[in-house]
Amino acid sequence: MRRLELVPTVPHLFPDTKEAIKEPLFSHRSERFSDLFRSTVNQLRKLSADRFHPVIAAGTGTWANELMVWNIVPGARKVLVISNGEFGDRLLKQCRNCHPGTIALKFEWGEAYDRERIESCLATHPEVDWIFGVATETSCGRANNIELLDEIAAPRGIRIALDGVSAVGLAPKLFRNKSLHVVSASSGKALAGLPGISIVLIDESVTPAAAEHRAESLDLAKLIAAEASSGMVRNTLSSMQLMALESSLRAIGDCVEYSARIGALKERAVDGLRKLGIEPLPGSNSPMVTAFHRPPEPRWSKMLKAWEASGVDVYYRPCYLEERQLFEIAAMGDLHEEDIDRMLGAVKDL
Repeated sequence: MRRLELVPTVPHLFPDTKEAIKEPLFSHRSERFSDLFRSTVNQLRKLSADRFHPVIAAGTGTWANELMVWNIVPGARKVLVISNGEFGDRLLKQCRNCHPGTIALKFEWGEAYDRERIESCLATHPEVDWIFGVATETSCGRANNIELLDEIAAPRGIRIALDGVSAVGLAPKLFRNKSLHVVSASSGKALAGLPGISIVLIDESVTPAAAEHRAESLDLAKLIAAEASSGMVRNTLSSMQLMALESSLRAIGDCVEYSARIGALKERAVDGLRKLGIEPLPGSNSPMVTAFHRPPEPRWSKMLKAWEASGVDVYYRPCYLEERQLFEIAAMGDLHEEDIDRMLGAVKDL
């Protein structure tokens, strides 16, 4: 029985992607690798409405955020980080590690952005020229209101940088925001490739900042300059991971249809669990990941055993979910109605 991972850490590979990763590895300094790199970049540019230059490097989503932070924050006049969950707090820590003077605006965990509070904070700190935030806060399943940030930032000439790790691929309107200038992403989330590639999409009007004490591997300008070299990468990148990403990007296309399909699966999961008396967390509106309130014991333990017996994994182990008595259902990549029905069928008699 095929195990069904409905977690925000493992995408379901498209058929062409499964075939692509069967290819033997080849050198990242070969012409074949260069051709593959160009194709991947072109697909990412298409995804970003042809506004952004995609920088590709080996690494995780967290590493992509480090690349973003250490190439923007050192050149900023003042940075404001808005947080409403686990990953917003991590982004704040990353920014403060880079510059201790970073300003924090913290909402309650899972709370929606509030215009009045953001504008009040900016009135208190008129020197802010960059706002950092999280497009999709995975820890609570909230797709944050980036349009609101854009409305606030644009007339003030403030630029926006986003952790887009759980958004890019499932947020077709994201790149329409004019104040958005930098977005991080990862190959192993909504883009449905193999984990292991960090992506920073940077508006071509933005020049990566110089930083005296930055790690060599975090120098975005050098990564961009290396695209003129053999293989188009500065450091070793696995051909298998890049082939997986390129094939998944082709499957996703402009991500409009993909986003609609994943959104329909979310609705199916929410409606099905609601019929069993299990409610989603209010505001958990991301198409990719939905947080639910756990039922009381012993029902919760029985549900976990039923899912395990059916080969279904849901997401509940992280401490930020445990302490709030939540669990999550995620959908990334090549998932279908029968997969959601399998998850629901395992617990329908409980």
